[in-house]
Amino acid sequence: MTDSPKRTTSSRALILLLAVGLVTMLVTSLKERFESPGLTEQRRPGPAAQAGGQQDDAQQIGKLMRQIAENPNDSTAMIHLVEHLIGVQNWDAAETFAQRAITLDAANSKPLYLLGVIMHNQGRNKEAAEALEKVLAIKDEASVRYSLGVLYLYFLENPAKGIEHLTAGLQDPKASDELKAAIMQELEKAPQPDQNAKAAPAASETRGKSADKAAPAAGENAKGKNADKAAKPAAPASKTK
Repeated sequence: MTDSPKRTTSSRALILLLAVGLVTMLVTSLKERFESPGLTEQRRPGPAAQAGGQQDDAQQIGKLMRQIAENPNDSTAMIHLVEHLIGVQNWDAAETFAQRAITLDAANSKPLYLLGVIMHNQGRNKEAAEALEKVLAIKDEASVRYSLGVLYLYFLENPAKGIEHLTAGLQDPKASDELKAAIMQELEKAPQPDQNAKAAPAASETRGKSADKAAPAAGENAKGKNADKAAKPAAPASKTK
């Protein structure tokens, strides 16, 4: 079944937003969890636009649900349904249909990526990273590398792995200029692992030198005390009558 031009355009637009690495859908939660995310800020639409978007989502969700009821193996319709469920933040339903879409088409990386987005919004960041790592095994893309970089840097406290993914994304010749700029922003702020590695030996060396200085000093003090004792005359023996 062929999607209408309107639906195809809407789906592509949503995927494009997701492709910048959780930025559009997750910018609010990212801001709440760390002070300087360095992520691209997206202006939120006004109340009228939001209401219109929610009505469109609700209509599309109903239409797609009927379509899937008629053909339970329609993985394309299922993926579109997941996208719209994400749009209304119905995470439980979105996860259910994302899992079904993965089962129907294991070679398609799109439902796996959407599952990663869903899991992150549920606070399941480790599982989200695992889902996105599986996406890379199917199709290595800079947008996925960026998403993983953000997850590892800010949510999983693994800067080395975050930097690894960001660097790989930056080297992707297919990455857009906008995405490369966002990746560069994160790399500039990311803590460099070698800084911590250099700090540890330096501290150890400092402690070692202090200990070496302390040892001779202790020896000198001990020798001085023994010398004082030797120079001091012995107490006179008591006289016997």
